[in-house]
Amino acid sequence: MTSSRQFPIFALLLLGLLRPTPTDATTMAGAAALNNIPAAHAYEEKVARESYDYIIAGGGLAGCVLAERLSQDGTKKVLLLEAGRPDYNANIIRIPAGILRLFRSVYDWQHESKGEKECNGRNIFLQRGKVLGGSSCTNVCLHHRGSAMDYDEWQVPGWTSAEVLPYFKKSERDMTGQDPAYHGKDGEWVMENVRYQNPLSKKFLEVGAAAGLGTNDDFNNWSRPQDGVGRFHVSQSGGERCSGASAFLSKCRSRKNLIIRTGTMVKRINFDSKKTATGVSYDLMGDDTSKPFEASLKMGGEVLVSAGAIASPQILMCSGIGPAEHLEELAIPVVADVPGVGQNLQDHPAAVVSFKTPKKGISVTSKLRLLGFTNPFPILRWMFFKSGMLTSTGCDHGGFVKTNGDEAQADLQLRFLAAKALGPDGMTTFTQFRNTKRLEDGYSLQSIAVRPKSKGCVRLVSSNAHVKPMIDCGYLSDSDDLTTLREGIKLCRNLAQSPEWGECLGDEVYPGKLVQTDDDIDEYIRNTLHTSNALTGTCKMGIDSDCVVGPDLRVRGVNGVRVVDSSIFPNIPGGQTGTPTVMVAERASAFITNPKLAPGSTSIVVDEVLKQPVPRAVA
Repeated sequence: MTSSRQFPIFALLLLGLLRPTPTDATTMAGAAALNNIPAAHAYEEKVARESYDYIIAGGGLAGCVLAERLSQDGTKKVLLLEAGRPDYNANIIRIPAGILRLFRSVYDWQHESKGEKECNGRNIFLQRGKVLGGSSCTNVCLHHRGSAMDYDEWQVPGWTSAEVLPYFKKSERDMTGQDPAYHGKDGEWVMENVRYQNPLSKKFLEVGAAAGLGTNDDFNNWSRPQDGVGRFHVSQSGGERCSGASAFLSKCRSRKNLIIRTGTMVKRINFDSKKTATGVSYDLMGDDTSKPFEASLKMGGEVLVSAGAIASPQILMCSGIGPAEHLEELAIPVVADVPGVGQNLQDHPAAVVSFKTPKKGISVTSKLRLLGFTNPFPILRWMFFKSGMLTSTGCDHGGFVKTNGDEAQADLQLRFLAAKALGPDGMTTFTQFRNTKRLEDGYSLQSIAVRPKSKGCVRLVSSNAHVKPMIDCGYLSDSDDLTTLREGIKLCRNLAQSPEWGECLGDEVYPGKLVQTDDDIDEYIRNTLHTSNALTGTCKMGIDSDCVVGPDLRVRGVNGVRVVDSSIFPNIPGGQTGTPTVMVAERASAFITNPKLAPGSTSIVVDEVLKQPVPRAVA
């Protein structure tokens, strides 16, 4: 038997699994070359001597889809520039539960919103992935689309639910056997059931059903309302995280017509006198010389900005596309006055209720510790069987609820966690878990305003793209969001105190028994509100004057530039935003390569992608 002195050594050896591991030399080159700056410069000069049909600015989830699709036939030369790390295959990323070590790590841009007015002036931590695959490498893997009504209410030609459904299906590989009318089976973006259920998570589903919330075995089936409790589907493949990089880039990175550069910061898009994009300027992360490089487009080529809801508007504004007055304040020459750039920022705000249970050894967090150290047995189970606790990010059970009977669809998402929160700010549990040796048993419910009405903005602090922009999420600026969260807290308290919990029923830790009145609850929300990591909307798509891109995703006022990522969402869908981002990139790739599929084309009456009729959907 292993002695107590030997045990932590054994655990530490297994934790070697969680060290970053390099991928191939092609994707590693951007970061590794900085050990020899002259050699790094020489390599980038070689890259810059080429010209490209497509330059993709940002290698997150959307950028990975674009790179695969646009390089597919071998005739177009594609350059993908990503500022983050190359090692998307690191074990810490592949293991879904590795998320406990990803927040505030080298894989995280570690943004913060500044002085949220309705949250008592708090700065709120915003996690964004800093690696190929972007936030699909650092999120909680939940596979949601939102509802059909979400897309119909966009009111953007070519982007109704019937028109986007084929692209959801094209990229998807459903491993759960759901209705093929709403799911695909031949794509790369895998949808699975998580390979672990904690007893407390199972009990939550019983509690929710007994409370009359209803049940739902497929939140992505548009033939029925989204309401009910159930297991959330996850973007995983065989017990491992399915990221944009592992799903899409892994199959195309060796193509000769695709060049992938990591550790490269796009500084601006370059234009000629006719406001047509000619390429981009970029430099190397960690290069103190800040030597610039210019990658050029071929005649008729395009820059595709896919850097996410924070960096995409930053790139546009640094390039002279944005609110003219704001750009002039920073001495940035105005190429196109587009006031909507950086506006319309939306996120899913959240608040937590947490309970301590008297039943010992049942919570997932306590199972991950043994004698005060990391428990090696879940690691071994994942290594050899790709099953067990490490296949779960912790919040893959929950539901959708209408807090107001007058709502057309659910305004509240519940996410259940089989763990006692380490703090009332839900992000605290993720960031402090790795530093906490002994954890009490309990369970938590996270309330999320899943169709929020509050909006914020992204603004530049500097014309230097390396300087983080100012982010104001505008949390709770619309009082309806506060009402949703307040009602969510009340509902979660009722659920968490149900006698259905039996021997697991415990005492409330957060908000605590002193928080009782509506005013008390509101103040608790203001002091503890946190992000659900679903930032969208800052390059709004549409046909109105406040929009940044049209239905074809072309940026207003310039030629040869499109934005393709979650920043184009006019309104945030009701669910986690990774899968809708894949759809946007899939849709964009289709009409970039085949203009007949462009939004507004009358040829799209049936599913031109999968060659079968589009089913009628309900909200």
